Amino acid sequence: MSDILIEDVGIEEGRFGRVVTARVRPNLDIVEAIENICAENNIAHAVVRGCVGSLMDANLEIGSAEKSNIQTIPGPGLEIAITTGEVRPDDSGKPRARLYGLVANWDGDGWAGEFIRGHNLTFVTLELMLQEWLPE
Repeated sequence: MSDILIEDVGIEEGRFGRVVTARVRPNLDIVEAIENICAENNIAHAVVRGCVGSLMDANLEIGSAEKSNIQTIPGPGLEIAITTGEVRPDDSGKPRARLYGLVANWDGDGWAGEFIRGHNLTFVTLELMLQEWLPE
């Protein structure tokens, strides 16, 4: 193990495949919507290339693996940008997304963290671009 790294890091090789652009309708969870888009397009692995939109409320996990907490940001009309996101299959082969991003309210207050699956409903829409990842 490297003297720099806290733990071993896995390295994966592959190439990028298809690109999917989509608009998510109101009242759909953003994490589940991305998982469903991948499933409908037979995409097991993907990265989020870009994503902006609005949420009813936001629920983020903030902190480290050792100490995290759930932050609920009341809406409606929160603006979001997903800064990074990845989809990988779970043990049963279903796509599972992990999304990290920024949330801002009408007062200009901001938060960042991981969007909690099942607890982040779109307000108006969410526009996104996913790119398939094809591991070797």
